[in-house]
Amino acid sequence: MLATETQCVNCGGVVQDNKPKSDAKSRFRTGIKYFMFACAGLSVLSLFIDVGPSFTICASMTLLLGIIHSSAEEMLIDREKE
Repeated sequence: MLATETQCVNCGGVVQDNKPKSDAKSRFRTGIKYFMFACAGLSVLSLFIDVGPSFTICASMTLLLGIIHSSAEEMLIDREKE
């Protein structure tokens, strides 16, 4: 079907728009993902340069953000099943 079609060709019924709107939980999950990638990048950079936080701090924050991100994904999947 095309995006402009609003009725089913076979039965003539109205087609429902199944695109979920972006809500706070999905934006939070996306933000956590970006922060996790930034911390991972800082972890790699901290191995080669001495400016900024140490490697152990960056690696531990990357691990913590990874756990939070996976938890947020699980909560989003559980909500979609309902």
